[in-house]
Amino acid sequence: MYKLEYLPSSLVDILEIEDYLFKIDPSVADKFAEAIQNQMESLTEHPFMYQIYEDNIYFRSMPLPYSYRMFYHVDEMSSTIKVHRILHGMRNLKRLL
Repeated sequence: MYKLEYLPSSLVDILEIEDYLFKIDPSVADKFAEAIQNQMESLTEHPFMYQIYEDNIYFRSMPLPYSYRMFYHVDEMSSTIKVHRILHGMRNLKRLL
């Protein structure tokens, strides 16, 4: 099983997303957090299940609820999944990665 490492940029992303969703509807923010938790559990067992991001092959891209995407890299040497960013699909992803 792989371990997860959240880089500071991804932690900022998560806080901003949850704050934004909470302002819309607290239950939506809770559902988003729960969905991320569930998907991370499966990702640690199957880190290669998501495709390489075509615009930057360093990353794999995992879809999340509400049109968000998580960008991560699998470090096979350390058996670590490094979570770099969690971004909304409508943002300029090329520029932000």
